[in-house]
Amino acid sequence: MRLFRLLFRLLLLVVGAVIGLGLFLFAVLAFVLFLLISVLRGRKPNVQFRMNQNPWAPQRPQAPAAAGDVVDIEAREIKDTAPLPLQPPRH
Repeated sequence: MRLFRLLFRLLLLVVGAVIGLGLFLFAVLAFVLFLLISVLRGRKPNVQFRMNQNPWAPQRPQAPAAAGDVVDIEAREIKDTAPLPLQPPRH
């Protein structure tokens, strides 16, 4: 019974390693195929990788991007500018 348990654990280990290696090779081949297709089409592949330092940290809200909005501003002349000091500020 002890030998059977040892062989069964060894079999599960080998099967798990083969499945894991197969999935890894599939991912690598899919990535290479994606890059190859992008190069053949003449476009830069859109591959972005960003590692979050702390995945459990709350996400900061981002400002909504302006979707081509036109902002009208009033232009005014600046007549006299203040001269810059030549010496560093005192502490």
